Amino acid sequence: MDTTKRKVFAYVVRFDRPTLHLLVFESHDEDGFEVPKGGLESGEAVDRAAVREVFEESGIPGVRAVRTLGSRRYRDELQRGVILRAPDGLAETFVHTVTGSGIDRGLRYAYRWLPIDASLERRLVQGCGEFVPALIEAVGRMTET
Repeated sequence: MDTTKRKVFAYVVRFDRPTLHLLVFESHDEDGFEVPKGGLESGEAVDRAAVREVFEESGIPGVRAVRTLGSRRYRDELQRGVILRAPDGLAETFVHTVTGSGIDRGLRYAYRWLPIDASLERRLVQGCGEFVPALIEAVGRMTET
C-alpha cells in the first residue's frame, strides 16, 4: 500500500500585463509569500486539483491549467507544480477567505502579483520556490511565440 501523499503547487500566471506576474499570498507562518497548494483527492488529476486549489484558496474562477512543471519528492510527499493561466482583468490585490475542507479553511489570505524573475525563488516560502526555475523557463518559451 502506497502511503505517499500527493500535493500540487499552483503557479497562477497573469498574461494581461507587459511582463508576466505570479499570484502569491502573504504567508501566515514565515516572512515571504506562498502559492496556492494542497493535497490531491483520491483519483483526482493533477491539473484539476490545481484548478480546485486555486478556487478554494483565492476565489478566482476560470483559471486554466496550461503546463506541468515536473515533480519532486519531499519527505513523504510527491509534489507537482502546475502553471495556470489567470483570467484577464483581476484586481492588483485582494483578500479571500479559504473555502474547502482542508486545514486552511477559514483563513484569510492577502493576495498580490509578483513579477516572474530571478528574485521570485527567494521570495517564496515552504517549498513554493522549488519549481520557480522550471516556471521561468516554461513561461519564457510560452512568450517566445
